[in-house]
Amino acid sequence: MTAHRASVLIAFSFFLLMAAGCSVPDMQISQSFKEKATELPVEGRPVMRMSLLGKEKGFRFGPYQLQDIKRGWTRRTDEQDAFWRKVSEAYQRYTFAVQDTAQQKTWYVLAAALHSSSAVEVGGGLSASLDKQREFLQAQFQSPTSGVWQLALADPGNYMQRLNFKGSLSNGKEEIEIQPIYKWQRKSFPSDKNLGYEFSVNGEILATVQTMNTGKVWLKQGLSPDMQMVLASACGSLLLYDKLGEGE
Repeated sequence: MTAHRASVLIAFSFFLLMAAGCSVPDMQISQSFKEKATELPVEGRPVMRMSLLGKEKGFRFGPYQLQDIKRGWTRRTDEQDAFWRKVSEAYQRYTFAVQDTAQQKTWYVLAAALHSSSAVEVGGGLSASLDKQREFLQAQFQSPTSGVWQLALADPGNYMQRLNFKGSLSNGKEEIEIQPIYKWQRKSFPSDKNLGYEFSVNGEILATVQTMNTGKVWLKQGLSPDMQMVLASACGSLLLYDKLGEGE
């Protein structure tokens, strides 16, 4: 082993030890929601993904296992959808399977993100001009019970422009609003970039996902098994999403 390579390995090992010893606070979520939600820490998701070393490793939260993760996908979807027709422009594409190990159900999820595009239009009436939202993410999956769901985010990328954020999760009949969370727990100053997302209907929070650190998911208790799976699939999409090209 050369001296240079040895020094790189030592420096990297020191970094890992420092990272393990640092305690990073969770993001701030509604206390009233937290009291009636089930907390599902994410297990097996690396803080830094090293996909160049081989196939991306799966991870889980509660009974939900994310597996068969692939960057760049070949599954086809509805070509009439304007967003998917522009998918050749997407700098980020991925697909994965989410399995409910308790119910023994598996769904497949497609996702793609456009960056520095002039405008995008998708189903459900959500559109955005990317002069204010720097990136647009869409994910799609199908429930045998409630049909095809689309997650769509138009992200300005920073706290100061958070009012320009647009987010929804819809199957054409039901629509769930998605909002970014920028605030740390027990810290007065917000993060410049969002730390996670909140899913709600008419002000009632159904789920929250923390995407920073190794990740964490909160699901409201009492939801139907189908809605739990819908929200778990959406949260999985966001846990795999490299916001604004962070992983590129």
